[in-house]
Amino acid sequence: MDENVILTLPKVVVCQILDGLYQRLESWKNTERYFQTGYPHGNYCIEECSSEKEAHRIAQYYDEIIKLIEKQADFA
Repeated sequence: MDENVILTLPKVVVCQILDGLYQRLESWKNTERYFQTGYPHGNYCIEECSSEKEAHRIAQYYDEIIKLIEKQADFA
């Protein structure tokens, strides 16, 4: 398992980090939808990957990161 890092950050900084992660999550979800439908959705660019499955895995990874941060920051 990866080594843990403990950070102490102002709440506003954590919110900014989460905002960026949510944007990445949406971009990967829209890339997954692009593979499903063949059409881009919203104002997101299509991320570079090889398949719907890969896009889904990456979106899940971002979702896991967001949940970890929200849980530790007591935002959940």
